[in-house]
Amino acid sequence: MAGKKGLRIKIGLKCSVCNKHNYTSEKNRNNSQEKLSLRKYCPSCNNHTEHTEMKKLH
Repeated sequence: MAGKKGLRIKIGLKCSVCNKHNYTSEKNRNNSQEKLSLRKYCPSCNNHTEHTEMKKLH
């Protein structure tokens, strides 16, 4: 059985300071069409920094 394409897509979050990929998340493509930006902990920077959405993952 073929499933229909869901509304949620997988995204990666990267640190805006050191540009390392730290987190993965999902977002609803219909409700939030702009890029997601969250303040999360970065283990490389050892600080809470702004993490922005990078291109979607497979």
